[in-house]
Amino acid sequence: MKKPLIYVVDDNKITVKLMRRYLEVNGFEVGEAYDGVECLELVDKQKPDAIVLDVMMPRLDGYDTAKRLKSEPSTKEIPVVIVTALNDVPNQIKAIDSGADDFLSKPIEEKLLVAKVRLLSNLSFSRKREKKLCEVVASLQSGDKTFQGKPVDEILQEEGLI
Repeated sequence: MKKPLIYVVDDNKITVKLMRRYLEVNGFEVGEAYDGVECLELVDKQKPDAIVLDVMMPRLDGYDTAKRLKSEPSTKEIPVVIVTALNDVPNQIKAIDSGADDFLSKPIEEKLLVAKVRLLSNLSFSRKREKKLCEVVASLQSGDKTFQGKPVDEILQEEGLI
């Protein structure tokens, strides 16, 4: 099975290296960016299963990066966890208002990071699966017994539905 792809975005290279290590040891593939602009460029090239996004970064901060991701139809379903040293209630609310699915406080605790990323990558997998199954159902409703060149029964079997 393919490893979930997680983007770690932080302007602090030591923090990125640390989170990369935590995630890779726990079975994730990791891409990295050092500000919001780089993150958006990475996402344009390949959609990750989740993004771990620092708040305070040059060029484009984490809040605005999350807002941009959540405003685009092609990226709005990518789960985002905001990481911040500003762990007061107003900043937590700001993270949620920006579209983040969750938040983590610095300093990063390995087990909590891994648990939240695993949860969010599972959410991403479920969203992709639901979208695919809706497309299969639409194909069936139109009278087509295949989807993307495969028999629908085979797809449903692969998904464990029959």
